[in-house]
Amino acid sequence: MLIGRSAKTIEVPVPIRVDKLTEILRIKGVPVSIHWTVWLIVLFILFNVIHHPVESLLAMFAYLGVLLIHETGHLIAARKMHCEVFAIRLYPIFGITDFETPWSKFDHCVIAWGGVVAQAVVAIPIVAGVEWLGHSRFEAINAVVALLGYFSLAIAFFNLLPIKPLDGYIAWAIIPEWFKRLRNQRYERPGKWR
Repeated sequence: MLIGRSAKTIEVPVPIRVDKLTEILRIKGVPVSIHWTVWLIVLFILFNVIHHPVESLLAMFAYLGVLLIHETGHLIAARKMHCEVFAIRLYPIFGITDFETPWSKFDHCVIAWGGVVAQAVVAIPIVAGVEWLGHSRFEAINAVVALLGYFSLAIAFFNLLPIKPLDGYIAWAIIPEWFKRLRNQRYERPGKWR
């Protein structure tokens, strides 16, 4: 597996082999797989294609996009903390990013915040645009806006609950870890030259 800067940003495996966990793409060399239950949700959404083809396809991509945006945020944060990322797995209502153990609890907290921050970077401008300009007259666009905006923010807030296995269980520890770092910096004195 190629992980360095020379890896392409997004690669699609050809052919895609459907399995319990199906690899659908690679982001910077990291395999992204979806669980077989996600295929059921995709089929349920696509079942509506007969009546509303554009809305159904866009809703399907937006739904998968919300999960992928969050997990890609963890990937980016883990890489910034110099942790190797092994895989991303998407399930119907959550995802898992497998990465090597960070050097510190602070780094682990930063990685936990990565998913929520990625969702906020996408969702907040969308929600702000709708609140300022109003909804579109096109239902397909409104469906995407609802999923990538409002739904994504709701999921991000839910994910910040300090309950295991949600990200909030680790993420909120950044506050005491940050104060610990500040305290340690204050007591560390530069060495004196003699």
